[in-house]
Amino acid sequence: MADDKELDVYGGRLAAMAARYANLGETLGDAALVKKLLDTVPDRLFPVVAGIEQFHDVTTMAFDEALGRLRAFDERVRRRGQDGGERGGEQLLMTAAQWAARERRDGGARDDDDGRSVASGNGGNRRGRCYGCGERGHFKRECPKLRRAPAASMQCWRTSASRMADS
Repeated sequence: MADDKELDVYGGRLAAMAARYANLGETLGDAALVKKLLDTVPDRLFPVVAGIEQFHDVTTMAFDEALGRLRAFDERVRRRGQDGGERGGEQLLMTAAQWAARERRDGGARDDDDGRSVASGNGGNRRGRCYGCGERGHFKRECPKLRRAPAASMQCWRTSASRMADS
């Protein structure tokens, strides 16, 4: 099988070959078809062939099952290549310069006012952002702008209690 051939087309050709064998009076079983399929796939599918041979009994495996496993792997590899190709297997870690370039290109993980990345720990207060005033460094329950003086709240309570008693 050539690298550029579709897996479905190749599987169809192998199935047609089995049909021709049947027309000639000879049967070509699933074990022989699976062996032929796994021996002739391109190198890009080698990892899944190794997995199939290691974890499954290829002598009892159905041809459709082997073809389905190869299709699933091929689709996953193709999808991964369309996502941008940065997630390929050649490089596991990125350098700081590559990471910064990726953040600039993708808009980055920036949620700080001064543009520092909080996810990478490059600055900013680690406490988070206040939902009350929107400033960083404290939570809403600790917000100095939302705090009320205890006496004022008690005064407010007393005033409302006296109004209720008067009515």
